[in-house]
Amino acid sequence: MNSPFDSIKRTDELGEHWLARDLMPLMGYIQWRQFNDAVERAKLAAANVGADVESIFADARKNAGQVGRAAKDYRLTRYAAYLVGMNCDPRKPEVAAAQTYFAVKTHQAEAGHAAVHREPSRKELAYMVIEAEERAELEAARADKAEERAEVVERKFAEFEGGPGITLTKFHKKYFSEVRERVFFEHLYSKGYLIDQRRQGPWDQKRQCYKDGPQHFEPSYKGKPFLYLHEAGIHGGKRRFKTLVRPGDPELLFKAQLVREGLRGNQHTVNPLFAVTRTS
Repeated sequence: MNSPFDSIKRTDELGEHWLARDLMPLMGYIQWRQFNDAVERAKLAAANVGADVESIFADARKNAGQVGRAAKDYRLTRYAAYLVGMNCDPRKPEVAAAQTYFAVKTHQAEAGHAAVHREPSRKELAYMVIEAEERAELEAARADKAEERAEVVERKFAEFEGGPGITLTKFHKKYFSEVRERVFFEHLYSKGYLIDQRRQGPWDQKRQCYKDGPQHFEPSYKGKPFLYLHEAGIHGGKRRFKTLVRPGDPELLFKAQLVREGLRGNQHTVNPLFAVTRTS
């Protein structure tokens, strides 16, 4: 087939094999660390199907030109090389070529048991190439999807850690939506997380009732590890503040604390990455 993979193939008393460091550049890799990750995944795949990993991924260290040091390498059988190709980055065109090559070689070896030296037909080769390309496209799509999910998680984490925090109303919906909102806030007042100054302010002539006190709904001393006053701008000539839940660990710790006190927490939140499992 005049393939570059044929040119680096080696043969010894145990049969044909390839060295991992010879395969590395042909599969589009420059750094051994990244390629070795694919080799380790291939070894795990081999172990999962009961293959003799030490035999098909034999150690083949060689002198790296420095006294006392040797470069890590592997003697790969055809099957091992095929598994390595299946565990490399599928978006690399070199990887697709490697998968096709070793798929063809495997087919030739299997066919040899029934008919010695029988070459696959053009139609069979075409099907094998198409299958390898489709498999590479599928793996590439999965890798892209995984990257998208990772980006979403990173963005959510940045918002979670770096934002000003959420209001108690949003906190209730996120972690305690199964608890009635009135019951939720009564719990915060009764446990002393919020200052309760309902109807303790001046008389409201228009509404014919007492207003709430000036510190009503602000964090108490007990609540300050989890809550704080966030500046909400100037309205009516006065600087306004609103109570927010501190972002990051305090948010999760507050949820866990309320669960321990008897509030029924959601089993899963809107963002499961930051959910805290109910402990009681």
